[in-house]
Amino acid sequence: MTENLKFAPREIFEQILEWAVIPTFDLIIETENGVVLVKRKIAPYKDVWALPGLRMFKGESINDVLKRIAKKEINLEIDTNNKIFLGQYVGYFKTECARQDLSSGYYIKCFEQEIIINEDHFYSVMFVTKKDEIPRNIGAMYKFYLEKYFELKSNAENL
Repeated sequence: MTENLKFAPREIFEQILEWAVIPTFDLIIETENGVVLVKRKIAPYKDVWALPGLRMFKGESINDVLKRIAKKEINLEIDTNNKIFLGQYVGYFKTECARQDLSSGYYIKCFEQEIIINEDHFYSVMFVTKKDEIPRNIGAMYKFYLEKYFELKSNAENL
């Protein structure tokens, strides 16, 4: 990972939110228990089920940010060589200066590691194994990526 990442301090970030679209990345991480969902403590999507995700910092590659998300958010080491791009989603939020994110979603398998959630960001963790297990209280972009994931899994089983 890049050692000299640049990110804006909170007071500057709030100004950026007023004028710029924020590049974010979200991960569908498939474990032996299912896909990892986390309940967020922070905006946007506070008190809502979500996928692990963060914004990209200046100086990061896509693989760097995906590895940072997995490590910082749920304490997993991932192999980004096997990532699958699921698509992009534009999120509009009423909070944080009418924030707008351009999210890129990726799917990665990661087995035999213990998940430890970042308690500064999340209340709890759950796992889903089927589309009908997606909780109602989930952010729209996360539902979008989960539906893409379950479609991909369904198509793979039908080959």
